[in-house]
Amino acid sequence: MHKVLDLIEFDQLSLEEALAKWLHGPHRRPPHPGLVQWTEHAVRGYLAAVAECVPLAPVSRRWARQRTDVEDGIAVVYEETVSGRRYEGDGVRELRIPRLKSVDKGTGDPTDGERAETALAAAVLAGARPVLSSPWKPQQQLTLGRFTPAVHVRIVEIGCVDASRNVLFEGTPEEAHQHYAHTADERVRAVKAGGGYLPGTECGTCQLVDVCPAVPSRPGFLGVDSTPKQRRSWSMTTARVYRTCPARAYLLDLFLPRADAAENTPATVRGQAVHTAIEELHSREPVRSCTASDAPATPERWRAGGWEVSGFQARLGTQMIGDHSLVCPLHGLPDDAQVYPERSLVVHDPEADVVVVAKTDLLYRRMDTWFLRETKTTRSLDESDPLVTYPQLALALLLAHAGAVPGTTEDGSSRCRVELERLTGSGPVLTGIDSDDDELLAQARQIVTDHASPWHVDEEYPANPGKHCGTCPVIRWCPDRAQGSAA
Repeated sequence: MHKVLDLIEFDQLSLEEALAKWLHGPHRRPPHPGLVQWTEHAVRGYLAAVAECVPLAPVSRRWARQRTDVEDGIAVVYEETVSGRRYEGDGVRELRIPRLKSVDKGTGDPTDGERAETALAAAVLAGARPVLSSPWKPQQQLTLGRFTPAVHVRIVEIGCVDASRNVLFEGTPEEAHQHYAHTADERVRAVKAGGGYLPGTECGTCQLVDVCPAVPSRPGFLGVDSTPKQRRSWSMTTARVYRTCPARAYLLDLFLPRADAAENTPATVRGQAVHTAIEELHSREPVRSCTASDAPATPERWRAGGWEVSGFQARLGTQMIGDHSLVCPLHGLPDDAQVYPERSLVVHDPEADVVVVAKTDLLYRRMDTWFLRETKTTRSLDESDPLVTYPQLALALLLAHAGAVPGTTEDGSSRCRVELERLTGSGPVLTGIDSDDDELLAQARQIVTDHASPWHVDEEYPANPGKHCGTCPVIRWCPDRAQGSAA
């Protein structure tokens, strides 16, 4: 989208000319049809939204400011930059931030972090200098041009999906600096001070993941033998979606706007509500086990997080939450036990150059043993092989054996076990899986490799039209969708 907008703003091409030049430009492979469809829509949405903005001239160079702090008697230079599209004219300096989703004011209030981010951006605009040096040398100090004072700064976010716009900040440079002092200064100082490691989904785009002490390096973890194209993230969710439709997996990895309601069946909503309710119970401080009284008090209709259920699904979900108390893993744990609901475990496979991410339902420690529990909700019990039915268990076994769990090591100095908790219409079933069983580990490796290999070698990500198009959250951007499916 930014490349097309650059062609329009700086090369004075029409929208159609810019799209054609980008599409037929130098690419390692032609852009995916879904990306092409989204790009055209996003550019049109952006242009429609900025048509309502004050006319200003586009600025090609990045903006940044440098500040010097004295730390332990040593002068340290910090550089702050803004990302987005830059414009100025008649003393006005404006940053327009494209967003994937709508920015209509009715979509929710900003978080404290978002307010601090806006305040920081406003302060940078107020003290901005053009960046003259190359942006591709991140280890070198920026070379900045001459400072030209502004009389007015403005930050506008643009919702490319629906051409919405929202002014985040508008005021004088003095007001921008005051806003920064009141809203962002403390948070920026905390960022500069650093903190602990928190592996998660963002590790796939981190340039330092191969040297991060919190992300174990396990060559050959996925068992794939294809040549890596670029660093990517992979999870069992990626594999599941890819098996349904490679194009869907690709477009979801681009984080394009999605229609979540399309894939949320009543059973899916109930499963999410039950998981969220149990997660909230396991997040209580001090730690305490779940009891039958923790089940929703209004079984006909209840809500957990953003999930609301009613009728049969609500009653079944209430029963499942109550049944969970019979097998709750927190029974007998001290109130200061190490308990981590919805904890992400991450491993880097340098041979495949893939960051493997698994979001576990619960990670907890009992004495010297770590437990990794997966919870599934289903109306009836499936008696087939759990590793085949729930391949994320196979991934969990490999992660446990590879020492990816905090406090464990690859040589097994601190054991980790995997548990499967199934909440069914006929009651709870708890199954333990030994991560030291060689036969199970061999089976798990084969399952993970079988799921990862087709995705890793694919460079086309073709669409697979069919009935599943009716529940595809990104079908709007797929030009190959099955006929008759909703757009």
